Amino acid sequence: MQSVLWSAVACASYAGLALASQAPAPGAAPTFASQATLSMVALAADPAPTPAGTNFFEGWKRNVDLGLNGSEGNSQNFSGRGLLGATRTAEDMVTKAGISYVYGTSDSKKNKSRGEAFLRNDWVFTDSPWGIFAQGKLEYDEFQQWDWRASFVVGPSYQLIKNDRTSLKLRAGLGGSYAWGGTVKEEFRPEAMLGADFEHKLTERQKITAFVEYYPSLDEFPDYRLVAGLGWELLVDPESNMFLKAGAVDRYDSQTEAPNKKNDFEYFLTLSWIF
Repeated sequence: MQSVLWSAVACASYAGLALASQAPAPGAAPTFASQATLSMVALAADPAPTPAGTNFFEGWKRNVDLGLNGSEGNSQNFSGRGLLGATRTAEDMVTKAGISYVYGTSDSKKNKSRGEAFLRNDWVFTDSPWGIFAQGKLEYDEFQQWDWRASFVVGPSYQLIKNDRTSLKLRAGLGGSYAWGGTVKEEFRPEAMLGADFEHKLTERQKITAFVEYYPSLDEFPDYRLVAGLGWELLVDPESNMFLKAGAVDRYDSQTEAPNKKNDFEYFLTLSWIF
C-alpha cells in the first residue's frame, strides 16, 4: 500500500515538472503558495494586501500540504506529512498560522511522531523597513526527552532587501520556552532570538526559500537552540493552484542529553493546494 502511495506522489511530481516547462495559460497569473511553517520550511509568499478596515476573518489564503513515502520487501518503511496553513496580508500586518504533523515507521516500528502549531504576526510600518513581530509555537515530539514544548518571542524586524524577486528580513527578540513531559526538568527557559527569512524567485513558477532562528539561553549561556531550513517550490498547475515543494529542516538543542540526539533532521517532498 505504501509503495502505491509513493508511486502516486512520484507520478504527480513528474507531471508537475512537465507542466512547469510549458508557458502559463493565457491570462493566468501564477501565485506562489502561502505556507508559514517557520519551523518547517517556510515557503511563504505574500498575497495581495487586504484593504484597511477589512474584517480580520476575511482575506485569508489557506494551503494544505500532503506527502507520503513508503517501501515494502526486505524492509518496511513508511512516513507521512501533513500541514494546514493560512496567511493573511493586510496593509499594516502579515499574519501566518499553521498546524503540522509528521509520522514515520521503520520495520513496522514507530520512529517519528512530531506535531507543531504556530502563530506569527508581523506589524509593518508604512514607508519604513522596520517592523515588530510576535511569534508563538506549541510542539509535540514523542522521541525527545520532553513531550511538549511551548515557546514565544517578541521583537523588532528589519526588511533588508525587498524587490520583485528577492526578500530578506532580519529579526531579533526576547522570549522563552517551557517544556514538560518525558524526562525533562520542567522549568521556564528565558531566551533571546536572532533570525532571518530569505526568499528568491527563480522564475515565474519557481522560488527558493531559507530561514534560520538562533535561540541562545539567557540563564545558561552558551546553551542554545537552532532551527534552520531550506526549500524549493514549483507551481505545477495554475488552474488548480497546485504546488510541488521539497525541502529540509534541521533542529538542534545543545541541552539534549543521551540517548536523545542533539540534531533532528527532516527532509520532505509534498504536494500543496491553495484555496
